[in-house]
Amino acid sequence: MNEADLRAISVAAVRTVHCPFCDEVVPDARYCGACGAHLTHAEHGGSQRLHSYAAFPDEPVARLSIVSSLFPHLSYRSRVPFRAALGLVVSLLIIFSLAGTSAPLIAVCALGVPLLFVLYIIEVDPYEGTFVLSSAVAFVLGAGLGVGWALIAGPYVDQALQPIPSASLTSGHSLVAAVAIPAVALVLMCVPIVAVRAMQRGRLESLDGFVAGATSALGFSVAATLVLLSPLLKDGQLLHQSFIANLSQAAERGLSLPLISALSVGLVGAAVWVARADAKPARGRWLTSPVLAFFIAAAVQIGWAFGNLAVLPDADVLVIQLAAIGVLTVLVRLGIHHVLIHEAMGASIGAPRVCEHCSHLVPTMSFCPQCGVAERAIARPRRGPGLAQRGPSSPDAARSQSPEQSPVRPWPTSPPDTPGPQAAFPEVHATARHRPRVGQLATLGLFLTGLALLSAILVVIAVVAPSEPPAPCPPLGCQAPPIGAVGPQSVTGSRAASPVEQGRLYSNSQGFTVRYYAFPGTTIYPGVTTDADGITLSFPFKSSYGGTSELAVVGELDAGATPQQIVDDEVSRIAPNAQVQFQMPEAYVGYWPGYGAAFETEVPSADGHSATYELVVMAAVHDGFGIAVVASGEVLSSVTPGSTWWDGHPSPTAISVAYLADSTVNSITFPAAGFP
Repeated sequence: MNEADLRAISVAAVRTVHCPFCDEVVPDARYCGACGAHLTHAEHGGSQRLHSYAAFPDEPVARLSIVSSLFPHLSYRSRVPFRAALGLVVSLLIIFSLAGTSAPLIAVCALGVPLLFVLYIIEVDPYEGTFVLSSAVAFVLGAGLGVGWALIAGPYVDQALQPIPSASLTSGHSLVAAVAIPAVALVLMCVPIVAVRAMQRGRLESLDGFVAGATSALGFSVAATLVLLSPLLKDGQLLHQSFIANLSQAAERGLSLPLISALSVGLVGAAVWVARADAKPARGRWLTSPVLAFFIAAAVQIGWAFGNLAVLPDADVLVIQLAAIGVLTVLVRLGIHHVLIHEAMGASIGAPRVCEHCSHLVPTMSFCPQCGVAERAIARPRRGPGLAQRGPSSPDAARSQSPEQSPVRPWPTSPPDTPGPQAAFPEVHATARHRPRVGQLATLGLFLTGLALLSAILVVIAVVAPSEPPAPCPPLGCQAPPIGAVGPQSVTGSRAASPVEQGRLYSNSQGFTVRYYAFPGTTIYPGVTTDADGITLSFPFKSSYGGTSELAVVGELDAGATPQQIVDDEVSRIAPNAQVQFQMPEAYVGYWPGYGAAFETEVPSADGHSATYELVVMAAVHDGFGIAVVASGEVLSSVTPGSTWWDGHPSPTAISVAYLADSTVNSITFPAAGFP
């Protein structure tokens, strides 16, 4: 409805009352137009109105709605195409995970939610019409910081993600990866908020700060996702993982990372930009604090990081990710609701306008008296001419204007407590409603076009990119652990074994022993960590030999478990998502026959290097006591007869620690019968 239409409408004087919460003179309607309180719920939390979200009053605050939380400026009717597009993102992630197609899956993960947010910015036009430059600065700066963070912080995350026996959520590497790294990322994502804030001139609004923070976070997530997942293109156009593994990774990169980042940093931006009123009757002003918003964002990011580092099956990780999104959605809605309630806005009764949310003709006020939506939650292009018209600056100016140029006059009112019925605001015909800047079909079309374009680019990259080197070797086709190279087996004739050749003996309180040896030709021993269950040996190989590898020997009463059950339990504890490669023939532990198998698992890296780790697990049971041996390390890129420690014997594995493990495994002794 334009100004001419509003001038042609004759409205009756509206009955006014003193709001019982803020004491302002406001129309006698469902909601207070000055403070937003629900006047018909005066005795049931009317001032705080948790049953009616300030951005979408038809929804309660505690509602799991991604669209109305991430896109608070949308109109009532504009939610439909954005809900459809978000549902399409979820559907495509499931479809491409099931098909195992790398390029389309990476495209949807990287661009799905960010592209939808770009369409939202075009639709709502934040920052008083200067959204193009401001949004570009926030997005590009966030993306640049995201690339730098991924490359620098990547090695710390890699080390914490390694499927090694000694992995623990309380270790130093895990604490750095789960606490320090997310905290630094959050600070970096907040930097563009300051830059965009410095660029703005004129009136500040809290939801503009939300847009700035979310745009920065989504630029950050796009860069991090492309860096993380691009190595998958080197393996061709198909992924070589199970459906649940693909889906878990897709949900993490395509939903959890962008949504958690955008919602949390957006809340920080809204809290930084809001201009709070001096006094509001509603409680919860403390919920608008930028410090609190930052700590909420940090707590969710850190909790999500710990969930990713925990050794859990892919299905459990998927549930944790969805739960984190749900918890953060409610927290952000609670914060945004109170920001809008406590934001400084005028209390005067202004000119008639059509409420974009409920389509009623109402006075221009801070909140719609009919439905309670906050004025600041309505996009600027949709607020109607009544919002900008505050009357002529002087009587002479008013007389000089023609009837067509005269402003829309304020809605007439009657004195407070005048007898009469409660205000009734007419609903305007559907043709008077504002049309979306981008149509519903156009929104979905642009969204699909963007995804298709990035998918095509990634398909080309997958075709022309050099492939990874072939697998190191087929089972039993590579070098073996150095049988006879170290330890007692290397002693020949009557020559006494040197202290180095004899190694060092570890005796466990449960009665079993293990002997470990120095590196061949040196007096340097591996790092040793012991606990009540056994011993873990760390071998700090150079990166060209797979980096740090571990060999762990653990023992306990078997409780009726078979060697295969012990192996399966160890793999579930260390790397529940690992895939079995082959069973080891004639596996022995301390010369006692048992069961052994080799497993592989993919570990994506924050610096863009996706590594394959191998677990070789063997177990044997003797006199009711079970001992398991776990060798873990990164698979070597190539194994040839010229490799270090090659002795011509076949081996079912291609990790460096296996070359030194044979003597240690053979030296294991089981507890005496009846022990303990």
